[in-house]
Amino acid sequence: MHAVTNEDRMFLYLWSDTKVQNECKFGERWVKAGLDPETDCRKRIRDSLGVKKGEYDQGDIIVHQIWDVTDIAKDVGRYYKASRMDDMLRSKIGYRKGTTGEIHLLSGEEFQIKVNELIQQYDQKLIVAKLSTAQTNAAVDVLSAYQSGKRVVLAELCARFGKTIFSAAVATEAERELVIVASYIKTVFTSFATDIVMFEQFRDYVHVDTGVDGYEKKIEEAFAAGRKVFAYLSMCNGSKRASRVEYLFSLDKSRMLIIDEADFGIHTQGQSLLLAEAFHGDDHVLIMTGTNSDRAVGNWKVDHMVSTTYFELLVQKSEAK
Repeated sequence: MHAVTNEDRMFLYLWSDTKVQNECKFGERWVKAGLDPETDCRKRIRDSLGVKKGEYDQGDIIVHQIWDVTDIAKDVGRYYKASRMDDMLRSKIGYRKGTTGEIHLLSGEEFQIKVNELIQQYDQKLIVAKLSTAQTNAAVDVLSAYQSGKRVVLAELCARFGKTIFSAAVATEAERELVIVASYIKTVFTSFATDIVMFEQFRDYVHVDTGVDGYEKKIEEAFAAGRKVFAYLSMCNGSKRASRVEYLFSLDKSRMLIIDEADFGIHTQGQSLLLAEAFHGDDHVLIMTGTNSDRAVGNWKVDHMVSTTYFELLVQKSEAK
């Protein structure tokens, strides 16, 4: 993810313990020239555990992300060892456990999103996302379908395909201003935002949870600032679900609806019909599932379908090597 260079650099890292809920640790590492940043930061994390190094070795410690913040450090006058770059950023995020220390009272995934959103406010370059052969082929197929006038695409994609980055790439290349990610599974939203927000190609998008009061204002402020929006829409039953759907589909923006885990819950009459009736005009729809594509279709009239099996994925990986 980060290349070795002949320059000393400032890095930040975030990790959490799988045995401790809603806590994570955010710190900094001054990486000397010639060292591999990933290896050096992970060594720092492991060493910081002291007598509990075994927890790292047995996989209890999750390293969520490692950031190169050298450019920011130079801009703010903190380009030196032990400059407390982490403290500068953590003060802007909050959720700190106590007044000192590196622990935050938030899940690693949620804190990771907040760090990436904060870093996007600076000129620091983010990681560049690279698609696999399978992802590239599928994305080109879907985009070609949209360009030919198709509107509703079913994507049956096997496990480990990388559906999140694939769908975000499709939305970006299709130049969609508003991307609605709908699912019956609430954890999908966190995983989407966590994966997408770290990459350079998607830095223009603001991520908005429509389940949080005031989401309309956040969306409108993003558009006013010239940004694009990923809006996360829970299709679980609730009194505000219909009004959220109505609002999102009333916005005069180029729109793409991504339905993730489409064979789980959201395929039923009460779920898919609400979205199918709201869909209109030049909207693009991408229905994603790993299994049961016949059930995932729901009330949608599919124009086009792409499919990648696990066997095909293994063959492509083998050919790439």
